[in-house]
Amino acid sequence: MKVSLAGVKRSGAKADLFVAGFFKGEKDLKALKRIDPAFAKTAEAAISKKRFAGKAGETFSSYQAGYRQAPEMILLGLGEKKDLKPASLRKSIGALIGLANGRKAMKVRIAFDSFLTETVPAGEAVKIFTEISFLAAYRFTQYKTKKKDDPPKAPESVELVTEKKEWVSSLRPALVRSEKIARAVLFARDLNNEPGNVMNAPRLASEAKKLAAEKKLECKVFGLNELKKMGMNGILAVNQGSVTPPALIILEYGKEYKDQGTVCLVGKGVTFDTGGISIKPSKGMEEMKYDKSGAIAVIATMGLVADLKLPLHIVGLAPSVENNVAADPQRPGDIIRMYNGKTVEVMNTDAEGRLILADALSYCAEFKPMAIIDAATLTGMCHHTFGDKTCGILGTDQKLIEAVQKAGETVGERCWQLPLWEEYGECIKSHHSDLQNVGDGYAGTITAAMFLKEFVPEKTPWVHLDIAGTANCTANRFDCPKGANGFGVRLFTEVLSNWSSGNVSKK
Repeated sequence: MKVSLAGVKRSGAKADLFVAGFFKGEKDLKALKRIDPAFAKTAEAAISKKRFAGKAGETFSSYQAGYRQAPEMILLGLGEKKDLKPASLRKSIGALIGLANGRKAMKVRIAFDSFLTETVPAGEAVKIFTEISFLAAYRFTQYKTKKKDDPPKAPESVELVTEKKEWVSSLRPALVRSEKIARAVLFARDLNNEPGNVMNAPRLASEAKKLAAEKKLECKVFGLNELKKMGMNGILAVNQGSVTPPALIILEYGKEYKDQGTVCLVGKGVTFDTGGISIKPSKGMEEMKYDKSGAIAVIATMGLVADLKLPLHIVGLAPSVENNVAADPQRPGDIIRMYNGKTVEVMNTDAEGRLILADALSYCAEFKPMAIIDAATLTGMCHHTFGDKTCGILGTDQKLIEAVQKAGETVGERCWQLPLWEEYGECIKSHHSDLQNVGDGYAGTITAAMFLKEFVPEKTPWVHLDIAGTANCTANRFDCPKGANGFGVRLFTEVLSNWSSGNVSKK
């Protein structure tokens, strides 16, 4: 797909489909008359006869070979003008791409100016149009063998047309940047939608190396032997029930900015999670291929920050394992000595993500970071609490939490804060070791974060994102078909793009 911005042409090559936005109660169709007088006349008649009012999601379509812009013209209802927000515009653009898909329209032209308001100005709207056009058109079809089963093809081009010619050049940088972001999200979706028999730890490490070579990132992968020498026993214990070896993938960008401080991103990479001996129910277990979502968000973000040339030193760590029940899986009651020396009694082998994250968080100390942000599909409790509407956010630095939350609101990947009070630490104290990997069955999202906190380098500002409910769509959504959605890539990138010393409290 190609998304572009151009001035309105009164004549020339037609599109397959032309779409204009229309706000409820709008009466002035002057702009539409200038663009396509014949359609404007048809639309006015429909509005006067109350065939179309402009309610959010409502459409009016007319097909006529003589129209100037395209044989099929559509008015897309946007609701009340005062109610248009970035979130509602995202849904409208997703619906628009769905219409184009359904009509097999390869070339779509959009009256860009007709979607703008004071609350969603041109600069913001061009980002949303670009990102959502790519995201809504995405399909994962690698394993389809029959063409008749393929979903409708996405448009080959989406052309935004404007009467303000100066915008064609002034908005282009925002459009180009947004396309890079969208493509990184699609890359994350592709990796994450791969099944567990394909995308295991060695394959994920291979993909990271490939990305590093393409984007000129530094890449280091610690395999089984190195992890044993290092004492990364959390990673090793989780993976010991798998026939495929584990990996700790480390990507590094922007060493030249190191003197300004380092930000570490850490992502949980369980390529498939059976639960181990504490095995999961069979229903829905196929979705456990998405337990690598945090790691993939980190890897895709690292490629993107290189594309965007951010002036920041960033290190991405992705501990990757398979939690399986082969020859010698870890057992409930096993005690592990972690990378930082603390001991953990494994009460539940299905609480494995925190064990691999713990080793990776501890290893962050090697980079002396000014901040750490991790993302993990960590607890079913978070999914039960928030559904798929927001991820949970917890941490040790309120300024950093607020910076991440603000970024989430901006890009549409929202975060809701939960407390991290010291009293919750009592729930993970063990009788036989320093810690146990689960609490008492309550406040599971919080006690999981309390466990991780024990492995964050001392006095380092840290934020944890529990993305268990937001990492994949269980049904088709306006911006994503059923499957992985790439959650975290836009959020991480927005935080890093606006990084400042004010994002964290002083150590």
